[in-house]
Amino acid sequence: MIVRGASPALVAVLISGVSSNGQDAAAPYVIGPNIQVSAAQPALRHYETYAGADPRRATHLIACAYVTKPENGANVAVYTSFDQGATWSHKLTLPDAVDPSCEIAPSGIAFAAAIHDQTFADGKSGSVVSVQCSRDAGRTWAPSSIEAGTRSVDRAYLTVDGRRVYVHAYRNSKSPPAAVLFAPSTDGGRSFGTARAIEAPTFEKPWFFPGNGVADDKGNFFALLAELDDTKRNMSYRTDAASAPGSANAVLEVFASHDGGKTLRLAGKIVEVYYDWRVPQLSMPALAVDLSHGPFRGRLYAAWPDARYDHRTQILFSHSSDQGRTWAAPRIVSDESSGPHTNPRPNHFMPAIAVNRDGVAGISWYDRRDNPDNIGYWVRFAASLDGGATWLPSARVSTSAHTASEDTRKNSGDTAGLTADAGGLFHPVWIDNRTGIPQMWTASVRVRSRRR
Repeated sequence: MIVRGASPALVAVLISGVSSNGQDAAAPYVIGPNIQVSAAQPALRHYETYAGADPRRATHLIACAYVTKPENGANVAVYTSFDQGATWSHKLTLPDAVDPSCEIAPSGIAFAAAIHDQTFADGKSGSVVSVQCSRDAGRTWAPSSIEAGTRSVDRAYLTVDGRRVYVHAYRNSKSPPAAVLFAPSTDGGRSFGTARAIEAPTFEKPWFFPGNGVADDKGNFFALLAELDDTKRNMSYRTDAASAPGSANAVLEVFASHDGGKTLRLAGKIVEVYYDWRVPQLSMPALAVDLSHGPFRGRLYAAWPDARYDHRTQILFSHSSDQGRTWAAPRIVSDESSGPHTNPRPNHFMPAIAVNRDGVAGISWYDRRDNPDNIGYWVRFAASLDGGATWLPSARVSTSAHTASEDTRKNSGDTAGLTADAGGLFHPVWIDNRTGIPQMWTASVRVRSRRR
């Protein structure tokens, strides 16, 4: 269903009318219509979404994805909304780029970043980070100067707070060695200095699945990293239980800077992870921080795909109340305890997590309980009102399934978007191919229950 031009708050529908799953009828969510974010480019395949919200203006949102070009390669497309996600405009394309990230600062300044290849003075080529900045809220854009020492980088992310802008990325190489790269800006995102490199602390042959960063209101920066043991990879296109990882093959870690970006260090290890490298399950971990004035202010939340239970991938969650030094025991969020399901052994993936102004934590993911092929998916959402101690039943957000196709991007990229606007609404951003082409979609989600 495509609905444009109306406020999500006016046309929101109760979730019980969206899904045939009996579990949804009791879910305390009001979900708006599915909106086609990428309607301005309906013939181009979109993958790997990311999303951000203006911390002070509920109407101002940003979303981005990479778009495959008909001839070859990819661009990054950036979309902005000024009506709380009801309509979207395409104002920026980053050419020959992948790995999109986009954010909005409290000042309303918008940022977008991507990875692209570059030929250096020595004649060698490698991937580098590029950053664009918009000082009119996303209507016009200009490049920022970045000299981040970012050769051979993977999956850069932007993080903004009231004072600073950060870029962090990951270098997956043998020489120079694999490392976390971190480049803060001291002039509001106009330029970024040389990146600091922090080498992986756990495995002799590491491989990184990087997560996003967050900043609290005390000047602290945190970034999530899944550090994988490259000797235990199970990368394939298989979906059977026998191909799931049979033992821990990764460590989930949090890096932190407590001095405005001058230094970066390992803050703590969350847990050993059964990370599933199979392409249909391939997705990044996700991090959020509670900036509300509620009882869980400052709490960090992490979500990731994990195959430790039942030889299939599920969405796990943990939280920290001491700036990432220690973490609660992981628990499953991707519930399947009731209702009829056509797939008894679904592999769920692509978690995204956010916390709204009321301190409500929300997680979205790509869910396969109703996809017997274990490749297609629906988008689901669940919320916690008590700091992650318990989770409300999940509900479908997408009104159409993403279906398996001949397209080799079985995971639709490595990230999905989820943000919470200044009014408290959640906005998942995902990929599905209901039009016959993988496109970006979103919907507003209001959590109706009060905090316990």
